[in-house]
Amino acid sequence: MKLYLKVNQFILFVLLITSVMQVSAQETSELHEIKERDYAPYPQPDSGYVTDIAEILSDAEEERIEKWLWQVESKSGIEIIVLTLGSIKDYPGTNNRSIETFATALFNTYGIGNMPENNGILLLVAKTDRKARIELGKYYAHSRDRDAQKIMNDIIVSEFKKGDYVAGITNGTEAIILEFANMKVGFPWHVLWVVVGAIVSLIIGLSLIKNGRKGWGYVFIGFAIVLFLLAIYLVVQIFKHMPSDDSGSWSSGGMGGFGGGSSGGGGATGGW
Repeated sequence: MKLYLKVNQFILFVLLITSVMQVSAQETSELHEIKERDYAPYPQPDSGYVTDIAEILSDAEEERIEKWLWQVESKSGIEIIVLTLGSIKDYPGTNNRSIETFATALFNTYGIGNMPENNGILLLVAKTDRKARIELGKYYAHSRDRDAQKIMNDIIVSEFKKGDYVAGITNGTEAIILEFANMKVGFPWHVLWVVVGAIVSLIIGLSLIKNGRKGWGYVFIGFAIVLFLLAIYLVVQIFKHMPSDDSGSWSSGGMGGFGGGSSGGGGATGGW
């Protein structure tokens, strides 16, 4: 009886290991298929959210944007892709009559945006052409063109005219995230102000107690404690949703696995 049980346990263990290996092999095969997919005649994307063919961004700057866009997709489901290149004319055989037609065809070829929402966004920068385009998924149609144009004119093109392409791309991406995903990225200034408010309240409270006004002193100290607890909560939430420094933790999203979306032709164009 004991031998029978041991044999059964061994068989179950072998079946479990086999299943795990099959799932792992399938996932590896699917990832390999994604990476090997040929998007010609359009530029071949990198595995993450940013493809910097024009070599505008440093590794640190690119990684910073990658982390932002990883957070956006993981929390909101909105897939935002950034792609820089020299000229759209460098890609013969594409729909490169204009930055608009090229961006729409590129968007559809890649399949940017998760279905069924189809709310993906592409920021395309053609440095040599001195043209940029924010292309929107079909979900938006043309309803958000004005919002996209404001970001393009006030932030992206404004910085590009100064020759600061890094600021234009970085600040433009941040503005797109805020406008379309309703998320704030970058340094958590709101946490800093909460901590400052807590420290000021604590100082005022201690000063009031020292001057004999204990009632109001304890009120301010209580308020300081509440603010400190709020700051701790905010910091925990930030770290909870922050990807690790290992780029592999976010490279499986974005261009490493498009959501199959398409563009409705909406968006905004800028030149400098």
